[in-house]
Amino acid sequence: MMHRKCFLSIVLATGFLTGCGNTNTPLDADTRSRIDSIANLQISLAQKSQDSLCKVAQTTTLPHLIDSLKKERLREIQEQLKTLPK
Repeated sequence: MMHRKCFLSIVLATGFLTGCGNTNTPLDADTRSRIDSIANLQISLAQKSQDSLCKVAQTTTLPHLIDSLKKERLREIQEQLKTLPK
């Protein structure tokens, strides 16, 4: 069964690769326009996703990070205060 799947995958991949024609042929204006539209849409979606992730991180992760840094700095200050002569 596995050999049949591998064979089918190879046949399909070969068909796709050979069915595309000459790779040196320039794309026509309509094809370039469609590619640009699809790429712009994907970029827009990725930007929206990243913006959402950043907003979530600002409200969840950032406060914890700041709190941890404050605690660490306060611990360092306490250690330094212990070494001061009385």
